[in-house]
Amino acid sequence: MKYRIIQLSLILFVIAGSFLVAVAQGFPYGDFERRTLQDLVKINEQEDSEDLKRFPDQSQFVFRGKTLPSVVRLTYIGESRPLGAERKKFIELWATSYYRNPGYANLYEAEFLFKEGITEYWLPVQKQVAKYFDGELKKSELVDLYLIRPGGLRVKGKIDWIFLVEEFQQPRD
Repeated sequence: MKYRIIQLSLILFVIAGSFLVAVAQGFPYGDFERRTLQDLVKINEQEDSEDLKRFPDQSQFVFRGKTLPSVVRLTYIGESRPLGAERKKFIELWATSYYRNPGYANLYEAEFLFKEGITEYWLPVQKQVAKYFDGELKKSELVDLYLIRPGGLRVKGKIDWIFLVEEFQQPRD
C-alpha cells in the first residue's frame, strides 16, 4: 500500500511538473490560428480595397487593429538583413499607437527570408527568437512561424505587408 502511494505521488509530481514547464514557457501558442501567408495577404487586400480605390497613389502606413495571430508553415531560406528604416518606423508607430507598447519595436532589428510556394517574404523576427535560428533551422527546411499582422506600407498603390514573427517551432506533423 505504501509503495502504491509513493508511486501515485510520483506520477502526480511528474504530471504537475510537465504542466508547470508548459505554463512557464509562457508563449500563447493556442492563440494562433493555422493560416497561409497568401491567406493573410488576401485578407489584408480585401480590408484595404476601398481605401486603395479612393487613394490609389497615396503613400501611407496602413495599420490593422486586429493582428490575426497566425501560425504559418514556410521554407527557411537562411538569409537575413537589417530591418529597413521605413519598416522600422512603421513598427515603432504601430507599437506605440495600436499595441500600446513603445518598447515592442526594439525587439525587431533584422528580417529573414522565407518562402511559401514560389513567393518570397522578408519577415521581421524578434531578436531573442532569431538568435536560435542558426542552431535550430536548416536552409530549405520547413518551419512553423508564429506571427502577427500589424499592417503595411503603401507606396504608389502597392502595399508592402509586414508580418512580425514572435516565435517558431519545427513542424510536428
